[in-house]
Amino acid sequence: MSKQKTKVVDTSSYSLPHNLAAEKAVIGMILMESTAINEVMSILDPDMFYDSNLSVLYSSIRSITDRGDKIDMLSVTRELIRVGKLEEVGGPYFISELTINVASSTNISDHAKYIHQLYLARKLAVAGHTITSKALDQTNDIEEVISESLTEVENVAAKTCYNVNFVSVGEAARRSIERYSEREERVRKGVKLGVPTGLGRLDKCTGGFKPQEVIVLAARPAMGKTAYMLHMAKTAASYGTPVVIFSLEMSEESLTDRLMVSEMALNPDRFKNGYLSNEEKPIMCTAADRLNSLPISIDDTAGLSIQQIKARSRNLQRKGKCGMVMIDYLQLIEMGGGKGYTRENEVRDCSQAVKRMAKELDIPVVILSQLSRKVEDREDKIPRLADLRESGAIEQDADIVIFLHRPEYYDIKEEKGKGIIRLAKQRNGDTGDFIFRYNENLSRFGDDGELLELPF
Repeated sequence: MSKQKTKVVDTSSYSLPHNLAAEKAVIGMILMESTAINEVMSILDPDMFYDSNLSVLYSSIRSITDRGDKIDMLSVTRELIRVGKLEEVGGPYFISELTINVASSTNISDHAKYIHQLYLARKLAVAGHTITSKALDQTNDIEEVISESLTEVENVAAKTCYNVNFVSVGEAARRSIERYSEREERVRKGVKLGVPTGLGRLDKCTGGFKPQEVIVLAARPAMGKTAYMLHMAKTAASYGTPVVIFSLEMSEESLTDRLMVSEMALNPDRFKNGYLSNEEKPIMCTAADRLNSLPISIDDTAGLSIQQIKARSRNLQRKGKCGMVMIDYLQLIEMGGGKGYTRENEVRDCSQAVKRMAKELDIPVVILSQLSRKVEDREDKIPRLADLRESGAIEQDADIVIFLHRPEYYDIKEEKGKGIIRLAKQRNGDTGDFIFRYNENLSRFGDDGELLELPF
């Protein structure tokens, strides 16, 4: 792919959204009543002022506040002299003028929020012109343009939050009791608390996957990561949770064939190689009908960025088709790191973006991940958190980390169809190992002791 040329957007030909009166009023209110700064510090940064002089003034006020000193015209004047910018902003007379038309600081929060909104409007307008410029340049790769455009808008969206959500511990305790009552009522009605995982033991330990959780499913190759992901997807969908699968490695055809095999008590080779008998074909059609009833969507576009994944997920969510996202797998997401970025930096940023996506969309996100080869150097071959490949950020950002291990893969003497799930991390619960069962072609999974219907 071609490297895009960085262009400076010329904004001189149009007026960007701003309101100098509101900006002057905010500075004037702070100068008149020093405690007013506490109302706006979480809303405004110096670069949010359109007027550069007012930006310098606000920056000086913030510096005075950070030192714990009182804000007034004298302290601000001294601070501007100290940094050599008093005359640049208009001198003492300009500072004193700012308080003339201010009666009180009662509405300072509303003024600050208005300035914040205008700042976002300016940023969005500049981003729009940047996107247009890149889109009209035919030397640019359009996939890169789309990915970078999504990043531009995401960067603006990241600055939309300014409220500080403090809550008293008493209020938090009351909400906790309300949430418990909701859980108790759901249990009484036989409704699953979280999105079911497809394994009873794992459901019991985790309570199912919850909104805003990031679940990392990791294993070495051939352990059955994708197969178990599909098992989870089917289970979740069968309980009414719409699932979106982003398959960055396997095609939609391959995933669908796997799903078909998991639904049929037939030999998968006969299905894949096209020699089902006339008696078996109706079974295939029944399996297709069952899958058709499940709310599962598959996107097999290769090289998607996390911004594109989030945008597509949000679009499906608006249509009621996204209650959980599954990504196969983390290391194949288009990272798009800049010059000097290491692979660890890229994976770290991507992992953090996945966590933000889970919170913003208020859904569980299951992401598959590779493990480093060092797991195979140990005698037991069972993965540990340190084996997560390329970045400790994956472990840090994940709410739940699940490892799959099949002993028979490494030792033919081990019992066939018996695997180990290691719940290596659970932010809000216990960890531990337990046995699961799978059939020969990894199309079906179950708890230890559960009889799995094997293909003929």
